[in-house]
Amino acid sequence: MVENNGGDCYSNEMLQEAEAAIQKETERILKEKEEEMKKQKEELERKHEEEKEELKRRMEEQRAEIEKEKKLKDEQLKEMEENINKEREQRRKEQEAREEEEKRKKEEEKQQQHEWEKEREALEKKIKSESKEKETIDQKLEEIRKEMEERREARQKERNEWWEKRQQEDEERRKAEQKKLRKLQDEFEKEREKDEKKRKQEAQKRKEQEEKEKKELEEKHQRNMEEMKKKYEERARIQAEEFNDFKEKYEDEFKALIDKHDKELKSLVEKHEKEMTEQKNEYNLLNNLKSQTEKQLRDDAASRDKQMEELEQLKQHQEAELKTLKKKYVVRYCTTS
Repeated sequence: MVENNGGDCYSNEMLQEAEAAIQKETERILKEKEEEMKKQKEELERKHEEEKEELKRRMEEQRAEIEKEKKLKDEQLKEMEENINKEREQRRKEQEAREEEEKRKKEEEKQQQHEWEKEREALEKKIKSESKEKETIDQKLEEIRKEMEERREARQKERNEWWEKRQQEDEERRKAEQKKLRKLQDEFEKEREKDEKKRKQEAQKRKEQEEKEKKELEEKHQRNMEEMKKKYEERARIQAEEFNDFKEKYEDEFKALIDKHDKELKSLVEKHEKEMTEQKNEYNLLNNLKSQTEKQLRDDAASRDKQMEELEQLKQHQEAELKTLKKKYVVRYCTTS
């Protein structure tokens, strides 16, 4: 198969040879650029490390700020818990005080009961010693017992009312205290759960953000490295293609020049041979006529020498043109490289 390009036809083999030449030249140029590529790679690595350090610094600042907020929140929760414990301790002390008061109350009642019994016995004894008639004694005793019973019932009623009121107050106070403590405890638990949930969410979010930024940073670094490598390869490829095009152009120009010189040389040789034939014929004619003088022969010889000199000058001119073309090729090749 052949491929047409601007009027020129190339076989697959020629295209493959051209591609192989371009690839070889590309590799040669890349090898020359290895030191430059190495320096640029090191610069990209240095910038990448700086960006990594900057990311690390920002992450550490965020963690320090979060730790500061955590410490402040822990102090607030600790204060709430201490308030709850203080409230419980206060309730405990108040309960102990009420129990102590109830104990004293019971002791007082017991003492009053004991004094009442003593008073009753004293009265009975007094009545018995002052009254001689049995009927009168029994009547007075009954009156005393009745009075004492009424007084006892009154005191008992008073005690019952006091204890009932006390129990009711204690129950109301206990419910109010339990409600208050329960509210404080609920608020504490909710705040702690809310804080723990917030911390977990923020930690997860921070972790995802860190991983995202690290991934983006690595991808950016990888892209920069690949773009740098691609840039050098593309430049080397362009230079190699330009070199290949120039080489082909030089070879075409050189071939055309050789063909031109070959044609000129052939034409000159043919002309010379024709002149030599004509001169030979003339010489034969003159020789036959025997009218040619020696001077004419010398002139003819001089003419032939001049023609030979012109042929030599043409050859030198062709060689000079070839040297100029080669010099032009070398200069353009070095500039392209």
